Formats: sequence, C-alpha cells, structure tokens
Amino acid sequence: MLGNIWLTSALIVTAIFSASAVYKSYSDIQEAKQIQENYQIISDIKNLLAKQYNKDPNEITRDEIIAELPSGGNWEKVLLLDRSKSSTISNKELVNTDGDFVLNESEKIKLLALKAKLKNIIDISNISAVDSKYIFQVGNYERNKFEKDKVINNSVDLAIQYLSNELLYEDTVSTADITSKINSAITKYIPETSIYYDFRITPDEVIDDIELYNRKKAYFQNKVKENLYTSKDTIKTKLYNLIKEQL
Repeated sequence: MLGNIWLTSALIVTAIFSASAVYKSYSDIQEAKQIQENYQIISDIKNLLAKQYNKDPNEITRDEIIAELPSGGNWEKVLLLDRSKSSTISNKELVNTDGDFVLNESEKIKLLALKAKLKNIIDISNISAVDSKYIFQVGNYERNKFEKDKVINNSVDLAIQYLSNELLYEDTVSTADITSKINSAITKYIPETSIYYDFRITPDEVIDDIELYNRKKAYFQNKVKENLYTSKDTIKTKLYNLIKEQL
C-alpha cells in the first residue's frame, strides 16, 4: 500500500513538473513571437514618423514612438517592455531611449527569435553583446530602401531633363540621334549603387559585374519610360512620343 502511495505521489510530482515544463515552453514560444511582432511594429512606427517628418528613422526616440501610439492603452507594457509584471522602462526595456531594440544576452529564445526576424534584413554575424545586452537598430532596412528609392527617382528626373534639353528643341532628330542620347542619359545618370534589387533570374544564378550592370541599365531605362508614359506633363508627353520607339 505504501508502495502504491509512493508511486502515485511520484507520478503526481512528475506530472506537475511536466505540465510546468510544457507551459514554460509554450510561454517562451509566445514571448518569442511577441518579440518579433513588437520589432515589426516599432520598425513600422519609426519609418512612418521618419517619412512624415523627413527624419532618419535612427533619430526617432522612444518618447516619439510612445507619442505616436493610440491613447487609452497600456502600450508601454505591450510594446516596449517584456512580459514580467515587475518590468519598467528603466529596468527591463525592450526599446531604449534612442529607439533601438534591446535584449539581454541571457534571454536566449527571445534573442534567437529576433535574430530570425533580422537575418534577411541586416547582417547579424557581427553583432556582439555589450554589458551582456544585444542592441539592434530598428528601421535601417526600410530607411535604406526609402532613401535609395528617392535617389533613383531623382536620377530618373535628371535623365528626363537631359533628354528634353537634347532632343525637344532640335529642328530634326534622327533615330540614331535618339538612341545615342538615350544611351548617354542612362549611362550618365544611372544611380548604380542605389539600385538594390536582386536581378537574378533564378535564386542560384551567378551574375558577373558586366551582366549585373546591363540589367541595372535596363531597369533604369524602364523607370524613365514608365515615368514619361504615366506623366500628364505636356513636355514629358511630347518627349515620350518622340523617343518611345527607342526606349
């Protein structure tokens, strides 16, 4: 009888510990997902504010993020802290005063979750802990795309202005002249370092530098054509009608 009681007690204790371990695992997974979601939300807010106020997202502070959140909710607890009830902005922050994401080195599952989120966005191989904390900048990828898109669009405008000056005010222009001026405009104004798209036809395709440059030129020329085609500006429409066969 004592043996049965001992066995039953042991099974109960085992069950309790098993249930506790399962719950802890589930809780960790949920918290890891929350970390990823919070990072995305903070990133979206920072880039929204950056575009709205024409600022670098890295200049957006935690206070500006909080000010952007809807009123009436405990947003600091939901987005800017971990899930512990004892956490405060000062002792358990997820977002520091500079608006960067912070994780303690010991919080392995959360750290892995955020690294998984970031692996295709920034190079995480060189990130190391400082004072047992990992700090991740938020919004860099989006900032870079936004800034590079502006450079591309500005370059398209410059190429169009060049073509307008070179072709629209001549009495006659030949097909050869148009082709030559288009090539000159594309070569002169292509923002090669700002064209960040992956031009591989297949994921495993290897592109040499010459072929990559040619694909970037084709992309940029198409952007010029697209700008002219969709514009309602009279001069751009006139230019498009003149050079569309050679674009």
